[in-house]
Amino acid sequence: MVDLLKNLADVARFMENEWIASFATVDAESKPHVVPVWFTYEKDIVHVQTARKSTKTRNLKQNSNVAVAVFKGEEAVLIQGVGKIIADQGEFVRLTQCHIDKYNRLFNAARGTKGVEYIKLDEQGRDNMGVPLFDSKVRCVIEVAPEKLRFW
Repeated sequence: MVDLLKNLADVARFMENEWIASFATVDAESKPHVVPVWFTYEKDIVHVQTARKSTKTRNLKQNSNVAVAVFKGEEAVLIQGVGKIIADQGEFVRLTQCHIDKYNRLFNAARGTKGVEYIKLDEQGRDNMGVPLFDSKVRCVIEVAPEKLRFW
């Protein structure tokens, strides 16, 4: 028998330990765009790191309605809400670091290691794919404030 999520504390623990969310935006023709994303979850708010020129970002500028779904087996968290790009530079940096910390923690937990940097930055702050994660001209953080949250 699966012990399903029962309260918001369960939701927070679940979200902190999952790797992938489905993130949905709506384009200019009202067509949905759904992509898998890495995310963080803090105080009932989802944060998604992405490129400033991504389809997600372009869609968000035209229509702020978004949805996030995270599921594993029979457990799921579904969020409908309003997305916005974080404008404050300090908050952008803090949330980007939270993102790096989460995925380094998950990597180490999955492999039984300690201190291994799954997301490792070079001297210029680029990840292993050459993406400058802390460059707010290239990257941004989307905040999803939930209007409706369902879980089971």
